[in-house]
Amino acid sequence: MARRFQFRLEVVRKLRERARDVQRRVVADAVREVRGVEERMDQLTDQLRNTVELTRGEQQTQQLDVPSLRGHQFYRNWLHRRIWESNLELAEKRAKLDAERGKLGEASARLKAIEKLRDKRWARHQTQVRREEQAATDEVAVGGFVRRRVSIGGDGGR
Repeated sequence: MARRFQFRLEVVRKLRERARDVQRRVVADAVREVRGVEERMDQLTDQLRNTVELTRGEQQTQQLDVPSLRGHQFYRNWLHRRIWESNLELAEKRAKLDAERGKLGEASARLKAIEKLRDKRWARHQTQVRREEQAATDEVAVGGFVRRRVSIGGDGGR
């Protein structure tokens, strides 16, 4: 009877699989952070666009109000500064995301290597099982042939 397949490095494979799964979660978190910064930048850009349109509208319909223009200019400068800061933060988050994706690639490659090894050992085990089964089948066939020979010939053909 063939022995059961046992991959001796299964513990290592499971550890590598867990490491890859953890790294996947880290990458997903980094993607969420990048999206959050991008959304904040979109909101700030929309606010800036709305403020510019509002200022232009006021300039066309009313007499120039210096305090109002100063307020709008201050707000636009603040929005520009926030957009610039968000751009820097976005660059940092994207760099972090790229690094984490690289780590995920490494973890996946390490897992794939051990899984390839497991598959090769499984194939070798299957080949060995087939050989053992074939040997057992051959032995049974030869035994049956000898028994028939003995029963037909009496003393085995002598």
